[in-house]
Amino acid sequence: MNSLRQFSLGARFPDSPHAVVSSLPTMADVRGYEEKDPRVLDVMTSGYPRFVVHVYIAELIEFFLAREGLVGRSAVLVLSAGAAQDLLGYVGSDARVVETEDGLQLVHCAVGDVELVNRLRKYVQHVGCGVSSRQAEDLLVRFDCLEQVYAEAVFEGDAAVEVGGRLAALYGCNEADVLLCSCGMSAFYAGFRAVQDLQRSRGRRHWIQLGWLYLDSGCILKEFLSDGETLEYCYDVNDTDALIDKLSSLGESLAGVVVECPTNPLVQVCDLKRVSAAVRASGGVLIVDPTVASIYNVDVLPFADLVVGSLTKYAANEGDVMIGSLALNARSPHYADLVSRVAHCQVSPYTRDLQRLAYEMQGAARVVAEMNRNASRLAGFLRSHAAVAYVYYAGAARHYDGVARGDSCGGAMLSIELVGSMERFYDKIAVLKGPSFGTRFTLLSPFMYLAHYDLVTEDAGRAFLREVGIAPELIRISVGTESYEAIEAAFAEALDYSVL
Repeated sequence: MNSLRQFSLGARFPDSPHAVVSSLPTMADVRGYEEKDPRVLDVMTSGYPRFVVHVYIAELIEFFLAREGLVGRSAVLVLSAGAAQDLLGYVGSDARVVETEDGLQLVHCAVGDVELVNRLRKYVQHVGCGVSSRQAEDLLVRFDCLEQVYAEAVFEGDAAVEVGGRLAALYGCNEADVLLCSCGMSAFYAGFRAVQDLQRSRGRRHWIQLGWLYLDSGCILKEFLSDGETLEYCYDVNDTDALIDKLSSLGESLAGVVVECPTNPLVQVCDLKRVSAAVRASGGVLIVDPTVASIYNVDVLPFADLVVGSLTKYAANEGDVMIGSLALNARSPHYADLVSRVAHCQVSPYTRDLQRLAYEMQGAARVVAEMNRNASRLAGFLRSHAAVAYVYYAGAARHYDGVARGDSCGGAMLSIELVGSMERFYDKIAVLKGPSFGTRFTLLSPFMYLAHYDLVTEDAGRAFLREVGIAPELIRISVGTESYEAIEAAFAEALDYSVL
């Protein structure tokens, strides 16, 4: 696996049409991507699927538009009629829907309506209801637009049973209480909608975001609250007393609390036991997302009412599958009320994605253990390097012992602040650079530039980030399974260069 090297702009890894990561090798490329520079976008034919329209999906959309006599329109493909109706409710009545093969819905609008086009795409990005590259590939083959599907190893048995059983064993719950979703954001959205429906019926309309949330999770909380619902931010995950005081002040209005454990990108861990008890005492629902370290490394279901997350990381560690999961805590006082609501909101994954995930999960525990070991060693090296100002790592985080499955379960992700030039470091380091994490190959990103470019490019935004404790120039690292010595050497060379 020759992954410790420089990759060209737009190069995908692994070399599969379904790879979820493609290379942004320099900060100039990152800025070009965010600013929609054709030099960059024209070579990004694949990438993280909710952000980059996969070439197969783009071809399929064009096929459907031509077949339906809609050439010149702009469109997105969503997975179900329910998703299409939710989308229309979000963007308004100027979009139209055509049902296509396999229940897919083509939602289209005038190409000149730039604002509406952007809202359609943002909805699919936030909610995760888009078609997968494998489903698009199968349809293109069916329509003779593509010669054959990409050959890859898959699980030959019942993939849904295989994946569900493995996840239930990790969660420590019944298989019936684990739902598979089309992606991590689809799982988050299903969980949020289920809780929202339940708590609105009880007159509870106040939500709390604890800590920094991943971009699209935060967008869902902001964009999909209904009239009368409110959202409050408690960014300091370690100030449990302040959260408890806030919960007490809300009385019976609390709907839910959402937290990542650990958080992204600061890899911080709240006192989940105390938080859980306080939320439960207030009658709220606690949604926990453990994706940063994964359920292979943390056990959070006993404290949560719902656990949501992405299996694209760690479980699908080859970096070529988009799938999520949602687990219900059968001991939650809200369990009976949430079961049917969650099932109603769930969007299931595509069969071939499940087959690929089931294949990769057979060796995932071993792979994750190796990633953990390398990340722990790299964290120690980075702390000792003069070019590194600060290291954020779950294995050293406050309260991590309360959720970790063991002493060597710190996860693959860590983040660093540099003393020298972030741009010199980023451009120099010989690893794959792009979004995502939890892959068996080392991966690195200037996280705030990719997730919050609007904030890092404005003085007010940068000041806000510093106020909540996030350095705009933060580098997020996902440590792979390559030789540790080779990983350290790649970082040492780039760190030394950053301070020259």
